[in-house]
Amino acid sequence: MRWFGHRLVGVFAAAFVPMAAVVLVTPAISSAECANNMSWNQTTRECKQPPAPPAWYTPPPPYAPSFAGQDVPPPPSWPGPPPPWPEWAPQAPMWSTYFQHWGIYVGGVWEPI
Repeated sequence: MRWFGHRLVGVFAAAFVPMAAVVLVTPAISSAECANNMSWNQTTRECKQPPAPPAWYTPPPPYAPSFAGQDVPPPPSWPGPPPPWPEWAPQAPMWSTYFQHWGIYVGGVWEPI
């Protein structure tokens, strides 16, 4: 029974020593003084700026959701107060990419505003 305990200790050591080495050594190797918007290239050991957006790219309007296209019309009453939120509605009005309109889902049914 003693040999089983020795082998079990050996198996645990073989499993945990490499993991401990990775945890202790990796931060020292890959820690770079890069800004949040920069990337670290491990091969050349340098920080690089992200590439500039292409000339054809235009950012979406400030009122549009991140997944909406460039031709999203403004929500009702924009600019100004937020879109009207009916008291009976379970959530705020949202943009639907399927219907291409502002509205809300009520019980799984789309209600345009």
